[in-house]
Amino acid sequence: MDMRGQHFIIDAYECSEDILNNAEQLKELLTKAINQLGMEILSTHFHSFSPQGVTGVIGISTSHVSIHTWPEHGYAALDLYTCGNQDIWPALKAILEKIEAKRTNVYELSRGEESNNKPVMKKINLTSNASIEKNIESRSLFQLRDDRGNEWDMKQLKEMIVGKHNILYHGASEFQDILLVEANDLRLYIDQELQFCSLDERHYHEALVYPVMEVAASNERVLILGGGDGLALREVLKYPDVKHVDLVDIDPMIIELAKTNPSLLAQNNRSFLDSRVHVHIKDAKKYLAGELQQYNVIIIDFPDPVNSILSSLYTKELFSKVANLLSEDGALVCQSNSPEDAPQVFWSIGKTIKRTGLYTKGYNVIVPSFGLWGFHLATHEKISGKIPNISVPHQALPTNMETMFEIPSSIKEEQENAFVNTETQLKLHDLYQKEIKDLY
Repeated sequence: MDMRGQHFIIDAYECSEDILNNAEQLKELLTKAINQLGMEILSTHFHSFSPQGVTGVIGISTSHVSIHTWPEHGYAALDLYTCGNQDIWPALKAILEKIEAKRTNVYELSRGEESNNKPVMKKINLTSNASIEKNIESRSLFQLRDDRGNEWDMKQLKEMIVGKHNILYHGASEFQDILLVEANDLRLYIDQELQFCSLDERHYHEALVYPVMEVAASNERVLILGGGDGLALREVLKYPDVKHVDLVDIDPMIIELAKTNPSLLAQNNRSFLDSRVHVHIKDAKKYLAGELQQYNVIIIDFPDPVNSILSSLYTKELFSKVANLLSEDGALVCQSNSPEDAPQVFWSIGKTIKRTGLYTKGYNVIVPSFGLWGFHLATHEKISGKIPNISVPHQALPTNMETMFEIPSSIKEEQENAFVNTETQLKLHDLYQKEIKDLY
């Protein structure tokens, strides 16, 4: 038997007092969830206290599920430990919804071999229309850190925290801090840097996806590196000739959020539920080192190279592996930061891709939340002639994409200062920090 396990410890608040005091109903809820997961029940014991409160334990073949309730406080403590790597969060979420929990703290701990034994904590608001009073505690739980983010995003975050906004999710994974906020729009922050705003994210994701999908001779097999929010995936799946998509993201918490949060599900159009999609929760470097088939389209949607770890994703060595996976008539695209704020970073990413032997073509688009944003399109053969028009339904971009490839002359002038980023000469992050710092 696999000794690796998942351990969930859950504090559920503002639950239904009547349900928390009903041993039979709680027993039925937990038993149903266990059966839905296909787990074998070995023993069941529930006890009602006088005047109120319930304790219950269900022994399962892979460990146990327990619940202890304090109806007078609307509080329940749940514990689930099971071997293997089955996705059990949907069943837990269903239990929390049945007991009418309004908010919850979830502590997730890996157990057994290959475990980092570092608990991951998530604070989840389970009501989409919670009152301002119920969100005061959520806002106070999120504390800004001076060593993360940039000045622009920091100002916005301060307003979001003190304002009348709904924090849908805040948690810290092994890799990063994650904040999902709902105001008049939906915003995702990672390490205090804005990843998207629902009001204008289509400007970015349509620009990232459409040129590469239209230039490639076929869209049958697609690889997306990063993009765990499912927004680029949403655009890829619009193409009817797509048969297989591999999406690689290192952070399981982002994937879980994109699969389960109602607001994010609405934004990404439930893209992860498409049968053509295959998710790999893995470091991109490790994934690329495996035995893989070639792809017709490769989309690189990594975070900006703000530190040495992220800078190592924009190296000649990694791009070379990607180029080897690209079919002869395929195309790849890489998000390349702001050519306006960090022009040397933009051109250096393009030059690094070009050093692998691919032909590159830079382009840019205005994303209101970010300003001018840049990308690099790359192919084995030089791209000649007009970029094809967009052939699928779209909202943010004009059908004719030619204007996106017109780069301002002031930005073109910085091309001569570009360099190749390599594992032995890793300096893209230093340049990024310098260029961003010069802005403020």
